[in-house]
Amino acid sequence: MKETLTTYTNLRKRKGEHIYIPDDIVFSILSKLPIKSFKRFECVAKSWSLLFQNHHFINMFRINLFSSNTHRCSYYDGASLLLMVCDYGQDKYNLYSLSGERFENKVKLNCSNPFQNRVCTRSFGFGSVNGTLCLYDDGYFGETVLWNPATKAIKRLPYDSEAIKAIESDEEIANDFASLDFDMHLHGFGYDDVTNDYKVIRYVTITGEHAGYGCISIDDLGYVALLPFWEIYSLRSNSWKRLDVDMPPTSLYPEGTQVYMDGVCHWLSEEDCVAGSCLVSFYLSNEVFITTPIPGDEDDDDFVFKASWINLVVVNGSIALISYHKDMTFHISILGEFGAEESWTKLLIVGPMPCVKHPIGTGTKGEIFFVREDEELVWFDLRKTFPQMSVELGYKGVGETSQIIVYKENILPLGGINN
Repeated sequence: MKETLTTYTNLRKRKGEHIYIPDDIVFSILSKLPIKSFKRFECVAKSWSLLFQNHHFINMFRINLFSSNTHRCSYYDGASLLLMVCDYGQDKYNLYSLSGERFENKVKLNCSNPFQNRVCTRSFGFGSVNGTLCLYDDGYFGETVLWNPATKAIKRLPYDSEAIKAIESDEEIANDFASLDFDMHLHGFGYDDVTNDYKVIRYVTITGEHAGYGCISIDDLGYVALLPFWEIYSLRSNSWKRLDVDMPPTSLYPEGTQVYMDGVCHWLSEEDCVAGSCLVSFYLSNEVFITTPIPGDEDDDDFVFKASWINLVVVNGSIALISYHKDMTFHISILGEFGAEESWTKLLIVGPMPCVKHPIGTGTKGEIFFVREDEELVWFDLRKTFPQMSVELGYKGVGETSQIIVYKENILPLGGINN
């Protein structure tokens, strides 16, 4: 398909030749391209650069994007959906496999929770990586584990690192501070295919109590924030390494703002950081990062970070933003190229969708799952002409504990993981 467009582009450049292909055929071809490829061909003709102002073309592009397998991300091949819900009566999380055209088939999975009897368990990111989930305790304990539900293999990540130990043993710091508190903020989990290694990224913030102030609350003047730093965990070495980078951290509300795709971890950074509102993309193989500015919208003061909530998702091999706004509409934008603000394309606006409380995940074919204000778990399909018709899942959410997880089973052992 791309070869056809390239040939057509080259023919147009030949002096004195007139090549004509009907617009409906050209637009049909363009609507089947991934967004990155489409952006490459926008400069061929002015009419092509204006296609995303054409509602008919947008509908074609949307349907092909969510329905076609031609350009589907390999991550989705053979993937299923899991629903993680908390049963407060039993003080544990349960996993259900969802299937069927309307997810009417729900099967409870017989797998134990790595965090026994804890109700603050979360699955990091939007899905598994080679069948492995990164779970963390969002409560007091702050633990992180890698878990393969198929093999029941569990690896608990160490809390301490050489960098933390060095800070704790520093005499100058010890003289100035009576105590130190370290907070770990997960930012990425993925697979480095160059070194055949699973890696986790975290942002470490430190708060210290000045010596001589005694036992006071964190709100009092005796506490100061020390310089934060980044660390990366390697499963092969089972250790954390300090990163020599100065990356923008994720937003204050990280749920749904981090994804992994093809060796790169992505997260959203809020607008009041130095870099401004941006997407941060960290490459696990060479440990470098790139930021992509997130544009404002001249016609919408509530764009992106001023929205009620925003999710970062993967749509058929492309990074996408899904935000919910005060007028009860969803805005969906897709990124064509990392680092280029102008390559964001607003694909469509859905709604209004009243009574939406917050999202809990996305499916593999354009579904969005969320909790309604009455705590009912529902979903709608972006492939449909009228996606605002939501469908109930048959469960009620409890607080913000429910998650939809994209999962691909893998029974191969993970290096360094013990049952």
